[in-house]
Amino acid sequence: MNKPTTDEITVRLYKQMEDGKWEDFQQDYGLEDFAGFLPAVGDMILEPGVLQGLDRYKAENRKMLTVVQRIFNPRDLPNYVVLVVTEHTPEGREATAVSIR
Repeated sequence: MNKPTTDEITVRLYKQMEDGKWEDFQQDYGLEDFAGFLPAVGDMILEPGVLQGLDRYKAENRKMLTVVQRIFNPRDLPNYVVLVVTEHTPEGREATAVSIR
């Protein structure tokens, strides 16, 4: 079996809901979207999406995602990784990441 190259890795996000269930965000990313690294448990991702018409540089309009679990399926999908994340509005020090241009 050939090992996939980093440009062939797909990262799918699932959101962990308050009741513990997971919801598929239906968003796929490549490693290039994360500076070439696979986010680990505890890493935070600034959600790139912002509702149309809102200022993307204001923290209250953004969501911060925290990776709580990584799932690999090497036998069936060797180039596919699921990141389970929780979601919150950035506050305090996290909010400064939103204003970086």
